[in-house]
Amino acid sequence: HCHVRLPDGTPSSDPGRFALLMEGIKTHCPGMIVQLSTGGRSGAGQERGGMLPLRPDMASLTVGSNNFPTRVYENPPDLVDWLSSEMLAYNIKPEIEAFDLSHLYQTAKMLADGRLAAKPYVQFVMGVKNAMPADKDVFDYYIKTVGRLMPDVEWCAAGIGAQQIVVNEWSIAAGGHVRTGLEDNIKIDRSTLAPSNAALVARAV
Repeated sequence: HCHVRLPDGTPSSDPGRFALLMEGIKTHCPGMIVQLSTGGRSGAGQERGGMLPLRPDMASLTVGSNNFPTRVYENPPDLVDWLSSEMLAYNIKPEIEAFDLSHLYQTAKMLADGRLAAKPYVQFVMGVKNAMPADKDVFDYYIKTVGRLMPDVEWCAAGIGAQQIVVNEWSIAAGGHVRTGLEDNIKIDRSTLAPSNAALVARAV
């Protein structure tokens, strides 16, 4: 799951920056599955999907809006439909970032009417301030809901900040996949900064 930045550190959706990133990954990490972010921190509207013609293996897709710590993460229906149509056109597997239970129902609806290809990868995002908390009962209900609405899809879970390792443990115990890394959490324990993404992966496994 990759984001890019401009030389001054500003988040960007520039397709040229993503192309350089993909070239570097192909050179130094051949065979790695590459997922590009279409999130809204680095662009607005269709700019968020400008890198999809690069045909990454996967791309993130949030199918509805929700609150973030200081703003609304806007994913209006027309933009969601455009992003999903681009992913279909370029044969890109969507990773559904579910920040809310309604996002699971919307994903199932989009699968049923053909706006999503079969078997997207569904991720429960828990612990974002002002959005879905990292709550074990909610996590269990997410799994139950995915199994009922989309029984064939693979799922994973992401916990933000201090919730990362807790949600990792829940997910592994339930037979799911996990997301970890510095985007969501910068500490290896309560008092120590993580030295790398690799260290967080090692902790999770």
